[in-house]
Amino acid sequence: MKKLLFIESNTTGTGMLALEKTVELGLRPVFITNNSSRYEQLTLIDCEVVIAETNDLEGLKNTILNHFTLEEIAGITTTSEFYIYTVACLNRLFHFSGNSPDTIKIVRNKSAVRQVLRECSELYQPYFRLVESEQDLELLKGELNYPVIVKPIDDSGSNFVRKCMDYPSLSAYAKEIMRITHNVRGQTKKQGALIEEYIEGQEYSVEVFSVKGKHHLIGVTEKQLNKGDFFIESGHVFPARIDENLKGIIEKGVLLILESLLWKSGPAHLEIKIKDNKVFLVEFNGRLAGGMIPELIKYATGVDLLKEQLKNASGIEPLIEEKKSLTAGIKFLVPSVSGEIKELHNVKSHSDIKEVRYSKVPGDYVKKAENAYGRIGYMVVASRTYSEMKCLLDGFEQSMLIEECVHDQLFK
Repeated sequence: MKKLLFIESNTTGTGMLALEKTVELGLRPVFITNNSSRYEQLTLIDCEVVIAETNDLEGLKNTILNHFTLEEIAGITTTSEFYIYTVACLNRLFHFSGNSPDTIKIVRNKSAVRQVLRECSELYQPYFRLVESEQDLELLKGELNYPVIVKPIDDSGSNFVRKCMDYPSLSAYAKEIMRITHNVRGQTKKQGALIEEYIEGQEYSVEVFSVKGKHHLIGVTEKQLNKGDFFIESGHVFPARIDENLKGIIEKGVLLILESLLWKSGPAHLEIKIKDNKVFLVEFNGRLAGGMIPELIKYATGVDLLKEQLKNASGIEPLIEEKKSLTAGIKFLVPSVSGEIKELHNVKSHSDIKEVRYSKVPGDYVKKAENAYGRIGYMVVASRTYSEMKCLLDGFEQSMLIEECVHDQLFK
């Protein structure tokens, strides 16, 4: 039996689900990690686990060669954005298909993406500056129009992305970002912070699957963000309610971005806004979407993007074919204050409710959410109409009651 090698994964259910889906494809999953205890459900999965230093490319290559023959490897993949560059390098070393390391190196660097796309006049071009020192920050005094966005250069998605309203908050937060030397996976971070023009407007995400340079636009997701300085996704709807004109603008802009970045293979998740009838790229992610968006797509269309990623990585021809047409949505529970959970009402049974999950219970204390990790539950609904779906999700959003607490010591 051929083996599909995974270099780490994300720590949510999607990562472990990928291992199970590998078995469904008639392949043996092999999970290579530097810390198996990071994955709570790994012991429940029937797969081969290899412990290796996944942040050392040369050592990882030798580990693979010592454990497997090239003939028994179907492919190498990951569901973690932190390891897509490692996978690209291994695929080149072992002559498997995939995006080039040069392409992945660019898409993992938010400043480099801006540099590549700045020549595309058909895209909205935001103001941006890369700062790598306190001296760089000082030079920006008096130059900026606020608010602005401050973000790390090479973290995952919208982690540590913040809106700043003035120079003091910008300076303090940029310095905080520049002090971080390693990410959550122990990888050395690029020093510096990216400062960008803040663009108002509805945010969308576009899910794309590419095979040998041919791009399949799976659809557009309407994103809902909570109010505040941190950009936490509080819900999604797929497909987004957009007219044909807007759909055309999005398709044209997204294809231009993919071609400019030389993206050739696998899933991509683009977060965008529309400004002056042009696509403004918020973030480019060389992976499947998070936030349960692949699950929404599966409920709405029948397309299983995670399985298609595994097929693509294994040399099996992907099949992107819609089998149904529903509207799917998710609502996350996002604590807006720190305090004690007083109520989490049970959800009434309904055939359109597909999933309900809570990570906390009444009596638990929670912090005000500052990123996606602060969310404490979600509900997924798939209905025939948008209004039916929205009615169910609105009820779930009102199911949580938190009593605000001002005692910081409760969270130490």
